[in-house]
Amino acid sequence: MFGMEALQYLIVISLEEGKVVDVLDDALLELINVCDGRYCRISGSPATADELGTLLEMVDYMLAESGACGYTENMLSEAKRRSTEDTALKMLKQKVQEAEGKEQAFNQLMEEREKKRATEVEELKAKHAEERRKEAAEKRQHDTKRESLEEAVRSHLAMLQLQTNTNADDVRRTSVILLGLSGSGKSSAGNLILERAGNQYSINEPCRSAPQPTLACERKEVLAEGGRLTLVDTPELWDEDGTENLELVKDCLALALPGPHVFLLVLQVGRFTQGESEMLGHLQKIFGKEFAEHTIILFTRCDSSQHRAQRINDYVANAHVSLQDLVRKCGSRYYVLNVTKSQSALSYPQVKDLLAGVNKLVASHGGHCYSTKRFSVEELKERKKVMEERN
Repeated sequence: MFGMEALQYLIVISLEEGKVVDVLDDALLELINVCDGRYCRISGSPATADELGTLLEMVDYMLAESGACGYTENMLSEAKRRSTEDTALKMLKQKVQEAEGKEQAFNQLMEEREKKRATEVEELKAKHAEERRKEAAEKRQHDTKRESLEEAVRSHLAMLQLQTNTNADDVRRTSVILLGLSGSGKSSAGNLILERAGNQYSINEPCRSAPQPTLACERKEVLAEGGRLTLVDTPELWDEDGTENLELVKDCLALALPGPHVFLLVLQVGRFTQGESEMLGHLQKIFGKEFAEHTIILFTRCDSSQHRAQRINDYVANAHVSLQDLVRKCGSRYYVLNVTKSQSALSYPQVKDLLAGVNKLVASHGGHCYSTKRFSVEELKERKKVMEERN
């Protein structure tokens, strides 16, 4: 009725009363994916100011991405024109079917005439007996060849099926290490990324209570977009004097095998301390000078007091020169993630954009993981084995 263009301006709104399910069903998930993740939940009536603010921000985001003019009269006219063409095509197909019916009747008439001729030439059977025997021999030869070819096709299909089953476990793997200072929101962001990447929408949001500090490296995995995504959460890898914790460094690299492919440097919007301005230097000493080439900056928004949050591009453009320099050294690759309960509806498209950026960065390096010269792969594999046995 409105054409495929209307999907660019469509937002799915869920008006929910009573019990809310934790996981989206397949039909709703498919609709959300068609709408590029534009999905907003309103828990009751009337809607709260935060929920309406979230919806309005999603509308602004949609118009900024698809064009401020919105859905136009020209788009509607074009959809009606295509609908008219489809109707004409259906009529044409109906006429084709009628023609095919007439052809079938004609063929039946020809078969009847052929039978009549066969009756008239019955007396010629003796003469053609030898020819018929030859034709029968040729037919047997043809059938034998056809059966041989069919057997070859079945054998080839079986081999392809075996190869498919063999490669079923060889899925694309992407390994990401979360880095940042305590209180930056690493753990909350990691949990939210895993939920949204796994197509889960839980009412138990990660920031509903103060998260516990991360004391050890932790690995979590989820299947996302036909591949396996591995996130490794880490505590601070150095102390107040800037001395690295070598054991934690080995742990995070071992848990990221086969990888890491991407480092996710987590910073909280509105907070940029002296320690965070020195992070890149510490991390380059730990992982190597090429660290920044494999790094994406993730800004977490944990302050729910703002009704209309500042756009992340404006935030970076007006940030301290030290933060701007950090962003520039990391290739100006940065994303934002709302981890507050009131604005969690925005996290679905945000995680989708972040994962697209991760895949793009991995592809730019040819799909190869980041290798450090400090530790061999064999040493890290042995470390991982020891950690798994310990747990």
